[in-house]
Amino acid sequence: MTAITNCQSAHTAKIDHLQTDLSCLHRDTDKIRDRTAAVERRLGEVEDVAHLGKNHVRALQQQVKIIQAKVEDAENRNRHNNIRILGLPERAEGQAPEDFAEQLIKQCLTPITLSSNFVVERAHRILTRPLPPGAPTRLFTLNVLNYRDGDTILAAARQLTEIKYENARISFYPGFSSEVQRQRRQFTAVRARLREKGIKSTMLYPSCLRVQDGDSTRFFSTPEEASDWLDRRG
Repeated sequence: MTAITNCQSAHTAKIDHLQTDLSCLHRDTDKIRDRTAAVERRLGEVEDVAHLGKNHVRALQQQVKIIQAKVEDAENRNRHNNIRILGLPERAEGQAPEDFAEQLIKQCLTPITLSSNFVVERAHRILTRPLPPGAPTRLFTLNVLNYRDGDTILAAARQLTEIKYENARISFYPGFSSEVQRQRRQFTAVRARLREKGIKSTMLYPSCLRVQDGDSTRFFSTPEEASDWLDRRG
């Protein structure tokens, strides 16, 4: 009996100890549950804020695109009177580039009808480092006083198959921004294909290709669209 009593006492002590451990475990579990609930609540709040942040970022990105488009448009409108000339021999403009540009236009684009107040306000080479022998000539850019004269000059240049100055082939281009020039260069290949087929094309501001196909006129906003149409046309 004594042995049984001692055994029961030992078991009772172990059970009490186990109950104490279980009670501690329950308390720890309750704490973990509370913390988990708090973490989930905070995580939900963070997700809500992140969602709102994404929408805000999208709205800001859209606003930035609109602002960039307006800035690009304003820059190109400011450049509307600018004309770029490629291929002009170096130092041909001498010490009076404005006077030279006026004479060059009248000489190379004859016949051309300019306004009575035709004036080249500014003319200069694009500033770069000294070019090595045999390198392409630097770009010559000018600014006319009257934008209508600028349009007349570019229209006259487009009508000529080839323009030469002292045996050098030169080309006249609008003085658009670098971004618009980049967009327009993407149409170079498809415009070459159009010329091979005898199809007239012109670029509209800022970078839209207009194609005159017989009596119909087509407009393409990307070179891929124009190339696909040309493939289907055969």
